[in-house]
Amino acid sequence: MSEAGTVAAVTPEADGRTKRRRGLRILFWLLIAGCIVAGALFAMYLVKPQALPDLIPLPGSVYVKPHYLYSIRNVDAPVGVALSPDGGRLYVAESDGQREIKILDPTGQKVSSFTIPGTAVGSRAPVYIAVGPTGRVFVTDRVQSAIYVFDANGKFIDEIIAPSMTMTGYLAQKLGALPPGLSFTYDLVTRHVLYQVPGEDAKSLPAPQPAWNPLGVRFDKAGDLLVTDVASGVQRVHVISQNALGAPSWQNFNPTDTAFGGEGSAAGQFTFPNVAISDSHGRVYVSDGNNGRISVWDGKGKFVSEFGGGGGGAVGLPRGMWIDAKDRLYVVDAVEQNVKVFDVSGTEPKFLAVFGGFGLEKGKFNFPNDIVVDQSGKLFIADRANNRIQVWAN
Repeated sequence: MSEAGTVAAVTPEADGRTKRRRGLRILFWLLIAGCIVAGALFAMYLVKPQALPDLIPLPGSVYVKPHYLYSIRNVDAPVGVALSPDGGRLYVAESDGQREIKILDPTGQKVSSFTIPGTAVGSRAPVYIAVGPTGRVFVTDRVQSAIYVFDANGKFIDEIIAPSMTMTGYLAQKLGALPPGLSFTYDLVTRHVLYQVPGEDAKSLPAPQPAWNPLGVRFDKAGDLLVTDVASGVQRVHVISQNALGAPSWQNFNPTDTAFGGEGSAAGQFTFPNVAISDSHGRVYVSDGNNGRISVWDGKGKFVSEFGGGGGGAVGLPRGMWIDAKDRLYVVDAVEQNVKVFDVSGTEPKFLAVFGGFGLEKGKFNFPNDIVVDQSGKLFIADRANNRIQVWAN
C-alpha cells in the first residue's frame, strides 16, 4: 500500500489533549466575557453610583430574613418607636420608670426626653408614636385618652381630645379668642384644664369628657393620620385629614374624619385594634389584636379581607406594624414573641418569613410591642419586657 493511502490512528492520549485544549479555549472566552460584563458594570457605577442589587436585579421571590445587629438598652419598658423623617432621631415611648418619651440617635445615644405635660407618673401612659412629614411628634396616651402633639425637640404644641376637637379649640369655645402666650395643661384623671395668660393667675375649667380612646397612630403617604380607637363599644379606625393637621392654628380644628370598623369578631369588626397602616396602593392594614388577625381595607374604608389566622403566617396577638418601601409588612406578635413578614405588593398577602422567638439573649424577644423601619432597611423593635430596642437589618 502507498504512503498516500495510510490513515494515522488517533490515540486516547491525543484525543484527551484535544479536549483539554478545547475546554481551555472555552474557559478563556468565558473569562473574557466576564471581564467585559464586570467592566461594563463598573463603568455604569462610575456614571451613576448605586447599590449593586439595583444594577443586577434579583428575582422578586428572593427575600433574605433580617439579621440581628445590636440593642439599645437605656430605655424603660419601651412600647412605641418612631423615626424622624430624615432617620436621624429615634423616639421611644416608655411604659415604666418616668414614662417618658426619649429622643435618641440611631445608635442609642440619648439626645433629650420629654413627658406628657401636666401629668404625674401614675396619670400618664404613652404608647404609640408617629412623626409627621414636618417633624411633629404625635403620641397617644391610654390614661389621658388623647393624642399629644410636640415639635421635633419635644416642646408641647397641642393635643387632640376627640376626632374633631383639640384642646386649643375647646379653650377657644370657652374663652373666645385665645391671647398670645396662653399656656395650658389637661389632666383627665383630675378632671380639669389649667390655663394661664402671661401676667395673670392660673385658672381652671372642667375637663371635657373624652369622645374616644386613641391607641395606634401612623401617617399614610398622603399625610393623613390613621388612628385606632379602642373606646368601649366603638373599636374603629379614624382617618384624620392632613389639611387640618397642617393648618397654622388648631383653634378651628375641623378635619375630614372618615371612620370605619366596629366592635366585634365578625368580618370588618375589631377587638382592640392596635395599629392601622397603609401600603403604596392605599390599602389599609389593621392589627386586630384580640381577634388575632390582620384586616385589610381599601382606601375608602371598605372591608376587603383578613389574614393571619393559620399556616406559617398565623398571628397570635398582633400589635405594632410597619410597611417598608418594597411593600413588605412587618407585624410584631406579642404572644408568639416574634416578628412576621408579609409581601403585600400584590393582590393577596404572601407570607415571607418569621424571626425572633422568646428569650433574653440577643435576637430574642420578651413581649415586643412596636416596630419602625428606616430608609436603609434597619428595623427598630420595642422589646418591652427586655428593656431594650433591638436593631435588625434586612
